[in-house]
Amino acid sequence: MSLDGILANLNPSQQAAVSSFADTLAILAGPGSGKTHTLTSRTAWLLAQGLQPWNIIVATFTVKAAREMKERIGKLIGNGLESRLVLGTFHSISRRYLARYGHLIDIKKDFGIADTSDSLAIIKRIVKRNQFMIDPKVARGRISGRKARGEIAEDTGGKKKPVEIQEFEICYEEYEAALKRSNLLDYDDLLLRCVDLLRNHPSCVSNVEAVLIDEFQDTNIVQFDLMRLFAAQRKRITIVGDPDQSIYGFRAAETKNYGRMLRQYPDTVTIALEENYRSSGSILLTALAVIEQDTSRVSKSLSPTHSVGTRPVLRQLANAHKEAEWLLSEVQRCMGMSGDLLDLNDFAILLRSAALSRLIESELGKAGIAYRMVGGLKFYDRVEVKTILDYLRTIGQPDNNDSLSRIINTPSRRIGETTIKALLEEADTSKISLWTLILGIVRGQRITKVKLPKQTEQSLSIFVNIILTAKIKIADQESRCSIAQLIQFVIDKTNYETWLEEHHAGANKGRWDNVQELITQANDFERSDCDDDSLPLVDGVEQEDDSDMLSKFLANVALASEVKSDQDEGAPFAQLTISTIHSAKGLEWPVVFIPGAYQGSIPHSRSEDSNEERRLLYVAMTRAKALLYMSFPIKNSQGENSTLSPFLEAPGVAPFLNERGPLFRSSTMQSIAQILRRPLPSPGSISKSSSCLRSDEDDLFPVNEDDNNANAEENWKWAGKQAFTKCQRAPIRERVELGRSTSLIEESSKADLGNNNAYRTTMDRASSFTAASVTMNATFISAGSHLQALADQSVNCVVGRSEKSEKQLRPQEKGGSKKPSKGLEGQGTLFGFLGKAEPQIRKRPAPVTNEPDFRKITKVGSQSLDLKRGINLPRPMTAATDPTAITPELTAHRLGARRDGIRPKQAPHFEQYPRNDYVFLSSSPPRAGPPKPDPEDVPANHPGLVAKPPLLSLIRPATTLHTTTVSMAQNPSGSKRTLGVKRSMAGWSSGQGQAFRPPTIKRAT
Repeated sequence: MSLDGILANLNPSQQAAVSSFADTLAILAGPGSGKTHTLTSRTAWLLAQGLQPWNIIVATFTVKAAREMKERIGKLIGNGLESRLVLGTFHSISRRYLARYGHLIDIKKDFGIADTSDSLAIIKRIVKRNQFMIDPKVARGRISGRKARGEIAEDTGGKKKPVEIQEFEICYEEYEAALKRSNLLDYDDLLLRCVDLLRNHPSCVSNVEAVLIDEFQDTNIVQFDLMRLFAAQRKRITIVGDPDQSIYGFRAAETKNYGRMLRQYPDTVTIALEENYRSSGSILLTALAVIEQDTSRVSKSLSPTHSVGTRPVLRQLANAHKEAEWLLSEVQRCMGMSGDLLDLNDFAILLRSAALSRLIESELGKAGIAYRMVGGLKFYDRVEVKTILDYLRTIGQPDNNDSLSRIINTPSRRIGETTIKALLEEADTSKISLWTLILGIVRGQRITKVKLPKQTEQSLSIFVNIILTAKIKIADQESRCSIAQLIQFVIDKTNYETWLEEHHAGANKGRWDNVQELITQANDFERSDCDDDSLPLVDGVEQEDDSDMLSKFLANVALASEVKSDQDEGAPFAQLTISTIHSAKGLEWPVVFIPGAYQGSIPHSRSEDSNEERRLLYVAMTRAKALLYMSFPIKNSQGENSTLSPFLEAPGVAPFLNERGPLFRSSTMQSIAQILRRPLPSPGSISKSSSCLRSDEDDLFPVNEDDNNANAEENWKWAGKQAFTKCQRAPIRERVELGRSTSLIEESSKADLGNNNAYRTTMDRASSFTAASVTMNATFISAGSHLQALADQSVNCVVGRSEKSEKQLRPQEKGGSKKPSKGLEGQGTLFGFLGKAEPQIRKRPAPVTNEPDFRKITKVGSQSLDLKRGINLPRPMTAATDPTAITPELTAHRLGARRDGIRPKQAPHFEQYPRNDYVFLSSSPPRAGPPKPDPEDVPANHPGLVAKPPLLSLIRPATTLHTTTVSMAQNPSGSKRTLGVKRSMAGWSSGQGQAFRPPTIKRAT
């Protein structure tokens, strides 16, 4: 081992951190900056300086991180020295010291560790026995929080404590007494009692020469004290962490510990690692834009080592169901457009809370996509495995009431649940363990309050015999059985395999395989180096023997956060990963999805620290290497309206985000391959994998789908028409170009509406027309409504007709003028379709007026407008040009139906809309005398103006809008109807050129 070899693969900042001679060193390492590599190299460098491995403590936060560090150190230094390091999690290191020196603070030998289920079971019995109102889970969380913060009983200043506090104090005291009777320590006790040990007996760690702490930002107050006590002799400390990734506040993690360290060790040297080796430049810059909103953070930056890559995506979806569908489609599109570059192992869906996974799992299941849940049911928590472990706990630590109560009737011994609860209650009341009570009953030394049947006493005797026999086997020094042999003994005595077959017939094989896996792990544990938990001898301090293999195995199981499985080394088939953000810390994937990025999810509705929620989003974003997707539904899974997360709504974040998924062009694929250090996929593989995609772009889900639907329904409602259904949604009107063919128009409709071809020709609709569809279908659309929808897209093929209608005006959509699109050819009248001659319509004589003659036909876009009357007229076509043409005889009928539904534009509301490119002309009733000229009007004899100017649609609209008057045809009954249209005060006389006369009222005589 040489110093040059240790520093060879490090950048300048990492080399400075590894080779620093400072006694107290703080390494601020951002995500993807090589934190683990730096800490490993620092440990190897200290060993190269002559420090002994058993005098170095390296504390991590997960078993996986400890195992990875040990392997890396072994490769760097060799000679097996890594196994002599005091390396592990805070809890495992504390257990090691308590096992050797616990007798100094009255901790009994071979103490057990109460896991989460044990602690909760004890608290539940206390609450039930005392009839408290407090929730057991809440009580357990408060107890853990008090211990993690090193707090004592709450001080009320001499006042009487509230009932809730009194109940909690009693619950806390009885919980501690129950743990002591059972010789158990919970997870928080391991740290607290180790602090007590080192404070009262600092000589236990007088040999320690260096302390290294990983993930320092996640330490709580007790762990900070442990670090100081470990390093009390030499005060040589190295911490590695990133305050921006502190996300475990619910576990009492203290972000202020870095400031405490600087105050208590003022000579601390701080080195920042600012080169990111994980994420693309665009992902990193976006994440920094999010985290830099926190002005209280420690100022530092990150620089990418990869190319800029593709900008992250922030996708808006209509609802949570659409969000799940979009997520699935985008996973499929990424895989399809990338050939063999990506597989399911490269994708991760990170959730703020596990409850958000329901809809996503449902969509993945429908599509047959394999996925795995990170942080799901652990191997040791499976029923068949936990039962065997409870037998081992009872054999090694029989005073563990909860382990004993879970197996006393498993497999069945005809001991009822009521009897077990009564025995537990009697043991707690008598302040003894359940094992002591049962043993006294079997030996005839105790009489229970509950009358036990003879069969129950015999069953208890059989159970006690199994436990005592197993204890003799492991106590025999000459023929001590191994843990695997002890498990096999329990299986044989209880007929466990037969019991699994009888009670779990459908899954007994898988459960039995798990039991066999437990035996394999026990064998591996015993074959491993048994000196891993040893501590160096210290002069003047007595150590206890910690050679009990069963106790060490059970402690290893209790402290293991996960089991090394095939998934760690490559699963047999590719699987997408679903994980909470908390469980994903320290992991990375090429493609990351973060759904539910809305207020109430990120930040969470129950969170009290918005800065921590921001750090949580930062951690999630920096898990991505090449592609990052974020999404939020307009309506969440409960159907409630949601708003975008304020962390992503900040002005500085928006420029870094795309609204849709990336286009997988050649440059994009090269960037992804470069970041992942993988070969570029061949065109053949891309062509093959993309052949089954519905679309090669992210265009299957409109960005503002709900807004478009709402606008369409609102427009149809004001026009007096029934809104289109989902499969009949009318597109937003666009100006269309002349000369477009029908085939191109159909293609345009498909492109605008996705796979939903909303419009068909009249003949197609006529073929499916039935009377039942009129009378029974609630969403039937009238012919007038349908013709209007077709007319909005049509191209006027015949110009010059004297009677044209003015296009119904409406404000332009946000974003400026509309792009021209393809449209359908003009629709004739129904007479042409039926092969009859068109009737002659009598024309009304022109009114006598001094006004300029505005009754000229012009065109705006593709629409023929009657600038005088302001209504749309049908496009005339002949049978020669269109076989579906409608004869003129029915034109007036269709117009009447259309007039009934038109809602006139109101002048007071016009100013709220953006200005459009249409001309508004007056069609007020004629008045006597010369009209007053409008200063904004253009003179009729202005040079250069023609009757039908080609650029009329580009003329600036008038600032004054007059109310349009529509002359109504008289109905058969002779009455005059407006049906919602504002009528002229002049009535029918306006059509004859008469002057306007105000109405008069005749008084009755």
